[in-house]
Amino acid sequence: MAQIYRGPEGWDSTSLPADWERMLVAVMEQTGNPVLAAVVMDSDGAQLIGYSPKAGRWGGWLMLDRIIGHIIPEAWPYVYEDENGEIQLDEGEDYQRRFRAAQERMHEVGPPAALAAPLAVQWATEAGFTPTVAAVQAVLDGREAFAEDLFFQLLEALGLPSFTRTES
Repeated sequence: MAQIYRGPEGWDSTSLPADWERMLVAVMEQTGNPVLAAVVMDSDGAQLIGYSPKAGRWGGWLMLDRIIGHIIPEAWPYVYEDENGEIQLDEGEDYQRRFRAAQERMHEVGPPAALAAPLAVQWATEAGFTPTVAAVQAVLDGREAFAEDLFFQLLEALGLPSFTRTES
């Protein structure tokens, strides 16, 4: 496992799928093993990308609603100051329409949890692990203060041995 604090040029790409995914494919091809990356955005959420030699690409999201505006800025609600000088969010019909459109675009790259979980399990099975779809989906649907915590829970749910808790 490797942690990169700043990925290759273009790691923060707003194009979907991101151009830097070629790096993951190259690592998979060179090692012959499945690879998994999480692009964590301000600890608010993450994009998940996995590749494996047989199953190919899978993608998903951790707390998409909290990061969607990082990738598609139109998905953020408008912020305004009310008559009392307090900051308000406009989450009306226009915002809901823009959010749904952005979410549909994001789901073309990484589907919602119910569809991503079986793909993640297929990835993990090819890597030699034996996770359950229900456990993986629960994490993909999960909420935490920090996306990194949720990502480590996902690694555990996928069955990665160094992330599996053992009883002492």
